[in-house]
Amino acid sequence: MIIKMARALIFDLTALQEATHNFSEANKLGEGGYGIVYKGILPDGQEIAVKKLLGATEHGLQQLRNEVLLLAELQHKNLVRLQGFCSHRNDTLLVYEYINNGSLDNFLFDTREENTVNWGQQYNIILGIAKGILYLHEDSSPRIIHRDLKANNILLDEEMDPKIADFGLARLLQEGHTHTQTTRAAGTLGYMAPEYAVHGSVSPKIDIFSFGVLVLEIITRRRNCGSDYGDTVNLISDVWNYWTKGTISEMMDGSLNGYPRSQALRCIHIGLLCVQPDPDDRPQISTVIFMLTRDTMELQPPAQPAFFFGTELPSPASPRYGQRRDVHARFDLVPEDDVSWNGVTITEPYPR
Repeated sequence: MIIKMARALIFDLTALQEATHNFSEANKLGEGGYGIVYKGILPDGQEIAVKKLLGATEHGLQQLRNEVLLLAELQHKNLVRLQGFCSHRNDTLLVYEYINNGSLDNFLFDTREENTVNWGQQYNIILGIAKGILYLHEDSSPRIIHRDLKANNILLDEEMDPKIADFGLARLLQEGHTHTQTTRAAGTLGYMAPEYAVHGSVSPKIDIFSFGVLVLEIITRRRNCGSDYGDTVNLISDVWNYWTKGTISEMMDGSLNGYPRSQALRCIHIGLLCVQPDPDDRPQISTVIFMLTRDTMELQPPAQPAFFFGTELPSPASPRYGQRRDVHARFDLVPEDDVSWNGVTITEPYPR
């Protein structure tokens, strides 16, 4: 049975069991920190993705309904559409539109030829992710901080346009939160901002940090773990080392030349600005979009990024890692901060 409520549907467990062949392994699309995702087909032929949430929530059924109805109202080209939910005893399931090209990590880190993406698609993915974050941070109601932006939470449709998934789970699963901090970090190591990973401090700038990591991964086609380029131990360290040596082009796709190469270098520059240790030094997402779309906009030179494992690694106890003044109000709402365009910028040639 399926009941329609506003833009969301209430599914009963039997309908989702039938759609997914009883959540069979053959229908499993993936698994993450929040739950397991299965592909399903409804009786009318519509394809869906069903996420079984891991761990019980403290929300009652009515509160869960209210939250899902709220999230179902969030409509944007670069967000995966939440269609409905099911709550049955200890099972909580969310139903999303099915995105047929799967997740971004398959295209970035799978070397098979059929999974390659060209520069135009890479740039479109970066810009699309930024626009989705802008909607969550500044245009949606309520304003939402994702908290777990990563390559396998970015899905690609048939046009290779990116769609952010799991954008409401940080709001739905909010046990253990206080006014400005969380006792249970919900992100993924490698994408988590230092002030969040070390102190649990939550603000829109933690999504900016994750976005910066994503940008560096997209341009270099490397995960932010391990090292293929030297003695360092993560992608951020490698990018910074090559950037400061003026050899960052060695980490980029050799087929890029001319304008695409200049554009890719600018994206790396933006990525480094987004992974600064101090959240106040990271740009807001609206500023990031201006940086991406206005080539004439001058960029400040990046400073040493967070999690740079070199000779100048700051201590996690340093104020640079989140012990600054009141970070931001409420973990799931974005404050009404205005963007200032009067900051001093310094023009610096890209290292070659």
